[in-house]
Amino acid sequence: MGKIAATLVLILILGGGIYVFLNSGKIPGIGKKSQASSLGEQIYNQQNPLEDKLLETNPFAKVNPFKGVYKNPFQ
Repeated sequence: MGKIAATLVLILILGGGIYVFLNSGKIPGIGKKSQASSLGEQIYNQQNPLEDKLLETNPFAKVNPFKGVYKNPFQ
C-alpha cells in the first residue's frame, strides 16, 4: 500500500511540474497564446464585402408561373 501511495504522489508531482513548465512560456508555441492572430481568427473576423450587393435569388418572387393553373377541388 505504501509503494502505491508513493508512486501516486510522485506522478502528481511530476505532472504538476510538467504543467507549470509548459505554461511558463519558455518553449515558443506551447502554453501561452502567441500575439499573432491565426488564419482561422483572420477568416472569422473578416466582413462580407457582398452583403448588400447580391441579386434576388428567387426568380418567382414577383411572378408566379403556376398561378391559376390548378384549382384544388376540396376548397
